[in-house]
Amino acid sequence: MPFDDIIGNVRVKNILRRSLLRGRVPGSLLFYGPKGVGKSEMALIFAKALNCLNRDDDSCEDCSSCSAVNKNVFPDVLRINAEKDIIRIDQIRLMKRAAYLRPMTGKKRVFIIEEAEKMNDEASNSLLKVLEEPPVFSHIVLTTDNFFSILPTIRSRCQTLKFAPVSRDDIQKALIEKGIEEGKAKTISLLVRGSLKQALDFDWDEAEDKRKKAFNMFSSFVKGVEQANIFKKYSRMQKKNFEENINPVLEVLASFCRDLIVMKMGSGDRFLINLDYKHKLSELEEILDLKQTYGFLGVIEESLRLFQQNANRRAIMNSMTINLMDKENV
Repeated sequence: MPFDDIIGNVRVKNILRRSLLRGRVPGSLLFYGPKGVGKSEMALIFAKALNCLNRDDDSCEDCSSCSAVNKNVFPDVLRINAEKDIIRIDQIRLMKRAAYLRPMTGKKRVFIIEEAEKMNDEASNSLLKVLEEPPVFSHIVLTTDNFFSILPTIRSRCQTLKFAPVSRDDIQKALIEKGIEEGKAKTISLLVRGSLKQALDFDWDEAEDKRKKAFNMFSSFVKGVEQANIFKKYSRMQKKNFEENINPVLEVLASFCRDLIVMKMGSGDRFLINLDYKHKLSELEEILDLKQTYGFLGVIEESLRLFQQNANRRAIMNSMTINLMDKENV
């Protein structure tokens, strides 16, 4: 897989390719951004490009070096992963020892530390010296989903590259190319919050279940049905399960608001995200005016933003419920 096969994050690709062409590649890089947007894949392509025998700014995928990296048998490209959910000091010490040895068969030695936030304190501190003064023939790439979980002293020693969520249009296109029907692709692209990996692995039955829950929730709010415990089961979930469940439901909730706005403005069916819910939405169309619908959408979007910032989830859910039940003030 060359750079062009990575969907999205064109800016990051361009930065890496320019540095390769100029021969001015940083010794240490930190790739950060949401899950499933191609950080690990980009790091591996970068490692191949540094050792490719045919190209200067990408991997050719045909030479012996690229083929060996793809088969995970290239001795100068090493990937460090968590063992039992922790990257330990022994792993980093071994990596450091290898980093100061000249390449065995390739042009450069490349070490990819995946999910770098899983380094314990000892491992993180052990890494500092080699990040500060890496040998000219070695490069270290760290990947993480959470920039601020990495020690500031590590961040300051790396060139940081931020990965953005993959656009819904790009995800939808990738799913259609994979043979998924356009309507389903549109719905899945809405649910995965920019994670292409999650989209490609998505279970359609799970998507339908989330849409049903979201519509029932949306209908209850619009009709003003009192549901004090509407988020009760979510509040009891562990953080990881909570994020995996509530975010997609709120995204679909927002999509119903958008569809209602499209219907009120007479913009046509081709702009509807949930076309198969048009009849059900039309039953709610007369209850909310356009201003209230925009207000609904604003409350949901603000809640999603606060969840991403790890704000108090119980407080957010309570506030959202109160605001959505009070249609006159949204």
